[in-house]
Amino acid sequence: MAVFSVLLVLIWSMGFITGKFIVGLIDPNVYLSIRFLCAGLVFLAIALLLRRPFPQWKEVPKHIFAGMLLNGLYLGLAYVAIAKGLPAGIMALIGALQPALVTLLAFLWIKEKTSFKGIIGIVIGMFGLVLVVSPALDLDMGNGGVSLLTLILGCSAILVLSLGVTYQKTSISSSDIFSSLAIQNLAGSLVSFGFVFFLGERLFVMQWESFALVAWGIFVLSGGGVFLMVWLLRKSKASQVSTMLLLAPPLAAVESYFLFNESMSMIQIAGFVITIAGVYLSRAKAKT
Repeated sequence: MAVFSVLLVLIWSMGFITGKFIVGLIDPNVYLSIRFLCAGLVFLAIALLLRRPFPQWKEVPKHIFAGMLLNGLYLGLAYVAIAKGLPAGIMALIGALQPALVTLLAFLWIKEKTSFKGIIGIVIGMFGLVLVVSPALDLDMGNGGVSLLTLILGCSAILVLSLGVTYQKTSISSSDIFSSLAIQNLAGSLVSFGFVFFLGERLFVMQWESFALVAWGIFVLSGGGVFLMVWLLRKSKASQVSTMLLLAPPLAAVESYFLFNESMSMIQIAGFVITIAGVYLSRAKAKT
């Protein structure tokens, strides 16, 4: 289980890096709509090939709703917020609230309890992430004010993600994962196509790098990362999985250091270590 958790964090962090690689090649929601559509067709083909059962018709709306939350709306709102001027550092800072939101929603919605040690671990992990993004946050705040609209969009994205993560723990968790993800990705693609038309996005540069990035998104980010997250949510507590994802932004900062020659301060390195400690503490409760 630990190996899959580490793999999830690694793939999730690569999502941040992919967002940098597509700049100038593919508009964000054009990328997402193609990625979700093709990933949905891949999962559909796997489900049909393996003769996996599909949800009953009355259950299908639940899977559509889950896909709209976890895929289309979360990433769509986040990209719109950033496109309208919300700095990446502030977006990451808002994202630090996600484990706390998931823990609260899981308790209220599905009666999932978290120990005191787990809550302390979440708080420590959130503090570590704040240290990691603090240099970018200082730079961002120096560039001017942030509008209320962009803050609402950013907060809405994290709220939608928290709802989507928690919703995966409801009755849809008993369905076949391949058929469920086929429906969820196809539903997410519809939302992303909606953002494409709403924002007037059109860019797709016809060169091999663009197609390679699309394939990466389909098979690694959706086929690997989202699949692993949904699978782990069915095996573990929602609060544990969401807290693990706190490691993704710090790891993305390390990856950017090597790939884009971006600098890392001692505060960021210390924040990464603190985040790891908090995540470890939050997961250690499962053994007691």
